[in-house]
Amino acid sequence: MSALSTEAIVNRLNSPDLETRLVVSPLLDVAGQAKPGQSSIDVGLGFDFCLVTASSIGAISEFDGLTQPRLLKELYRRHYVPFGRSLVIHPHQFMLAQTLEYLRLPADLMAYVVGRSTWGRLGLIVATAVGIHPGFAGSLTLELRNLGEAPITLYPGQTIAQLFFHQVIDQNGNPSKTAAKNTQYVGTVDMVPQRLSSELTHNVLEKLVRKHR
Repeated sequence: MSALSTEAIVNRLNSPDLETRLVVSPLLDVAGQAKPGQSSIDVGLGFDFCLVTASSIGAISEFDGLTQPRLLKELYRRHYVPFGRSLVIHPHQFMLAQTLEYLRLPADLMAYVVGRSTWGRLGLIVATAVGIHPGFAGSLTLELRNLGEAPITLYPGQTIAQLFFHQVIDQNGNPSKTAAKNTQYVGTVDMVPQRLSSELTHNVLEKLVRKHR
């Protein structure tokens, strides 16, 4: 499965057909974010961050109530950082961030999020090879971890990652017309996880856990 070239990505951004149009907005520097001759588009840091707090409630388990949305939110401290301000990520610290850009993928496109090597050489790891399903709409949540030995200052608007797009083909070899509808993060802009397993998997595992207690 080959990746779309930057030129193909830009064509999708400008497509007059709403069903095939790719949305990545705002693009503050189109020429800089979608460089000719490459096969990706850069995305930047947004304004919202979630810092994981030291847990006083023990290990997170799918079956002790800690995966309820209200309780999961208690693990995070939210920070809003406007343009011109900054946030420091310290060595071995983990936080969630959002992209500045809002995305909407058509039914025949999926994407991968890949961290920029420049940040990686400083020790900042962005969750890499994260798949974005067809039909996704919202800002991307990024998992950031500083594995280096020095604090790193982050500014909203900085280029943080790049997106590679692939066309999704159906069983007949044609561009897919069916987008994801049932995943927990389609259409969401909330960074905090909602659940660890699907409802069906959760119910099966819960029965097994109860049986062996």
